Amino acid sequence: MSGSSLSDSTPTGTHALILALANVGLIQFGRYVQPDHTVWPVAVNLRWLPSYPDLLRTVAGALEPLLLSTDADRVLTTADAIPLGVALSLRTGRPMVYPYGDVRDYTAAYVIEGAYDVGHPTVLLSDVLIDAAQAKAITALARRVGLDIHSVLAVIDLGLGADRALRASGYAVSSVLALRDALPVLHAHDLLTSSMQTAAEVWLDGYGEND
Repeated sequence: MSGSSLSDSTPTGTHALILALANVGLIQFGRYVQPDHTVWPVAVNLRWLPSYPDLLRTVAGALEPLLLSTDADRVLTTADAIPLGVALSLRTGRPMVYPYGDVRDYTAAYVIEGAYDVGHPTVLLSDVLIDAAQAKAITALARRVGLDIHSVLAVIDLGLGADRALRASGYAVSSVLALRDALPVLHAHDLLTSSMQTAAEVWLDGYGEND
């Protein structure tokens, strides 16, 4: 998906999507305490996309060519990406299956709702790519019921090393946009201060150094 230059008065493509997500508060910047007590400078709330149906449609449209470039004939969503998976399935005709129950408990059976059988090449759809271990856990359990998952698709790659870790494990990984690339776009359109941009870049650099 192509983007416009930062000087365009009417951004298109990826840049327009970045601005749309930020304008409705689905990407926010500040100080966000995580369950492990670390502090992140960004919060991404794509699980709220169903509240913005036009934007949900746009995001599904951005994902469509990425999905169609794979050999997958099924889409398995994470819990947060179920509404997005429905929109993508309606656009592409690719059947969707989805988690049922508490998918965060990886010691229990990963129950998948929907019609499927052994041997279907399947892509794992996540709204935000954060944790490679989580994606690997989901795909390992899905493979036990016959879903052949070797691809991961996301709207936003947060930039915490999950992309590299998954690729190193043999997964094909695609995302519509990366957080790092969104920062200068948001700053250029006065949606992100210079200090917050710097804080986010330093935070991302810290994760890069730990890879």
